[in-house]
Amino acid sequence: MKIVQKLISMGADISTKKALKIALKTIGAKEENVDRIYVELKNSVNRDDFMKVPMKDRIITLPACLRDSKRCGAKLTKEGYRCVMCGMCKIGEIKKRAEKAGTNVFIVPGGSMALAIVKRHKPKAVLGVACLNELVGAAENIHVPAQGVRLLKKGCIDTDVNVEEVFSVLEGNGNNFNAKRK
Repeated sequence: MKIVQKLISMGADISTKKALKIALKTIGAKEENVDRIYVELKNSVNRDDFMKVPMKDRIITLPACLRDSKRCGAKLTKEGYRCVMCGMCKIGEIKKRAEKAGTNVFIVPGGSMALAIVKRHKPKAVLGVACLNELVGAAENIHVPAQGVRLLKKGCIDTDVNVEEVFSVLEGNGNNFNAKRK
């Protein structure tokens, strides 16, 4: 974030990933962390506006890769997967807690479905859980206050997320975006 603060103080345009990449190159910073810095920056910029939106006007998108690939009984619909609350993965726990707070949860097989759900439901804020690549895509294409929580484990099957981090971000208690990842 020190790099980002330096860029902002210099008047750099960092509104897009491409602009951030150019700005980092200009000041001689390593470009290898552009995606992480970009999503962290978007989270920071949007946090206050996100928190102003009531829970009932927010949605959470969870990636289908969080499901237990061998035992999940969820069926895919136009609204994403319908969790059967089997307890085999963290989706049920997140869904139960979020919906108790009034926030709808969608389990999506990819970013394009997440974007379609945002367009269809028109939430006032979105919390997305995904891999870094999907979070970057969402940050560039979702035009409501959004927050991103990165998966703990890479891959497109049987991934993992820190449930407490999801609710910390949802409830405004911070964002541990730099948590240790596998």
